Amino acid sequence: MQQKSKHELMNLINQFSFMVDDIALYLDTHPTCRDGIDAYKHYKMLREEAISDYTCTYGPISKYNVNVDNYWDWVNKPWPWEGACDC
Repeated sequence: MQQKSKHELMNLINQFSFMVDDIALYLDTHPTCRDGIDAYKHYKMLREEAISDYTCTYGPISKYNVNVDNYWDWVNKPWPWEGACDC
């Protein structure tokens, strides 16, 4: 499978995030809906996979995606205002 660009992955993350948030609102009023729960799990998994792909290829999106095994690597890549964002 061809590697997705930074822009494509960020679009997928945003789309899956919207779906997760939208379905969560639905589940607030329909907490026992099996289809809603299954859809929530599905899009949450897709979002997590897209974030993992982005983080592995382009670096962390947020402080929650930083690899802290032995070094705080959040500062290794250029910051968006340093021209790192191609959005």
